[in-house]
Amino acid sequence: MAPVTGALVAVVLIALFNQTPDLFLGALATYLAICAAAGALVRSYQAYGAVLAGYTCAIVSMSAADHPSQVFHLAIMRVSCIFVGMVAAVIVMAVMLPPQGHWRETVHQLGEYLKATLHQVAHALHPAAAPSALGWRHVVDRLATIEHTLDVTTAETPESRLRTGQARSLVATLSCLLAKAQSIEIHRRHHPQHGIPENLFVRTATLLDAFAQKAVAEKAETQATELVRELTSLREEIAALSALHHGDPAGEKMSDRFVLDRLGEILEELEEAVYDWAGLYGSWKPRRPSCVTQHRDYYTAALHALRVFVAVGMASAIWFITQWPSGSMLILFICIVLALLSLQENAPDLGFSFMKSATFCACMAYVDAFWVWQKAEGLGILVLSLGVFLVPATYAYRHPRLLGSSVVSMLIFYGLANPANQMTYDISAFLNNGLALLTAAACGFLSFHIVRPLTPQARRILLVRSMRRELAGATLRAGFVSEQRWTACSFDRLRLLHRATSQLPVAPDDFREDQMLTGLQLGLRQIRLRELLDADGMSREVAREIHGAFRHFRALSRHPERVAGFLRATCDRLGQRFTGTTPIPESQLQAVAELQEMTSLLETRELLPTP
Repeated sequence: MAPVTGALVAVVLIALFNQTPDLFLGALATYLAICAAAGALVRSYQAYGAVLAGYTCAIVSMSAADHPSQVFHLAIMRVSCIFVGMVAAVIVMAVMLPPQGHWRETVHQLGEYLKATLHQVAHALHPAAAPSALGWRHVVDRLATIEHTLDVTTAETPESRLRTGQARSLVATLSCLLAKAQSIEIHRRHHPQHGIPENLFVRTATLLDAFAQKAVAEKAETQATELVRELTSLREEIAALSALHHGDPAGEKMSDRFVLDRLGEILEELEEAVYDWAGLYGSWKPRRPSCVTQHRDYYTAALHALRVFVAVGMASAIWFITQWPSGSMLILFICIVLALLSLQENAPDLGFSFMKSATFCACMAYVDAFWVWQKAEGLGILVLSLGVFLVPATYAYRHPRLLGSSVVSMLIFYGLANPANQMTYDISAFLNNGLALLTAAACGFLSFHIVRPLTPQARRILLVRSMRRELAGATLRAGFVSEQRWTACSFDRLRLLHRATSQLPVAPDDFREDQMLTGLQLGLRQIRLRELLDADGMSREVAREIHGAFRHFRALSRHPERVAGFLRATCDRLGQRFTGTTPIPESQLQAVAELQEMTSLLETRELLPTP
């Protein structure tokens, strides 16, 4: 739909502004800025689709700028070319690529992440357990980025498309499993004294390690059946211990109750993970809908939009002042450069290599157009001359370091060579277009240096602030965000935080990571309280106290200590309310345990300092 959308917008722009070039360029820059900003807010194919809609509009509209009556013909031709290219690419992939190659690699990666996650959870429950070979950060980073790999697998075979939903369910389950284990680890770090038998943690950790070591594809279904029986026994033991801790809400029993609740949830998530893993090879279906979300970086999106206005403004000024015959090509090239560079995180560092690549592309296009095609004819010569350049460029496309220059290089080469049934060999026009290309590249990279990207330190601060802003808002407490969505978004923020930290010259303290992990747990506690409020058995007075605590979360961004004090007072009032011999409903006990844990998290100053 992206090419169709871009072509339709181009038709509208030509129809409205073909007599007013200044308004036309302003409208085109606005649309391209929207597309570049949208590409920064999504990932994978959605991001490329957003920028594709932008530069498709630029190609169609600028090609029709001198001949507005041909805009419909140009729009149809452009969209048709894109769809023919997509069909050809799918056919080539189906014929030449090994069947299920990506899917086998993805399942292998999922197996490694499953084992690493289970080892990490076991180590969190029982520190004596052996930690995973993959560190905590690596597991979180990979779980947050595997969505793109799953998108690739859907284009291979019907079986991979059928199993992709199960794989997404496994990714979501592993994320929730890590989050719940981390909540117990933080709680036990600050409440080392507890009345829960240590043997319970040891047995759970042993079970996790055993399944991680025995997770074999050929025996997935048999292993799942055996493990579920052991999980059932452990869950019954935890339920019996929870009944024994049905006591004073103001005492230490609530701390143990919180840990037991999380242990029960870990076993539930483990059972989900077992079924998800077996479902990749058996007949199980996804146990839960996958709602994997990501952090919305509105600051970077705004910077991309601003760069578009700066670069298009510079190019328009050059065109209007010089009355350059290739001015329309200058605008077209700069739109393509800006759209594609907005997908590159290190775009400002690609300037010199990109200019070298653009110059080389222009020379190769000149050789093909004026030396090869002018002296020979036939489809074979055309394919050979294009392949000599495009095949190495396609190979370079596979390498992340060369990705930024290789993608634009292929577009530049083809745009300058412009093969057609009726070729026009005009050296003057070619040189003008080549100079327009180099000028567009220079303006594009100049805009990236005028509007500088965020520094790694600024990214770290903004990530923590965005997490706090969501915690202080009403979306979590209103039930609009599920536990799975909050966990996935928090892990994506952690991934971005790790990347920003790795770019700093000196490794800083990990307090920003501690802030993110604490924010993750505070969000989970809010979501759990919302679920308890919606459940039966909650009295009106207790619900009123919890709603009052929710309202005070608005001050979390600036005064976390005030929120902690109010939560502590709420827990004390609820403890006084529950004194007596009247039985306390289960949901109210769980709510008090959640409130006490939130209070403990906020009172730990080193975990949530003011940025």
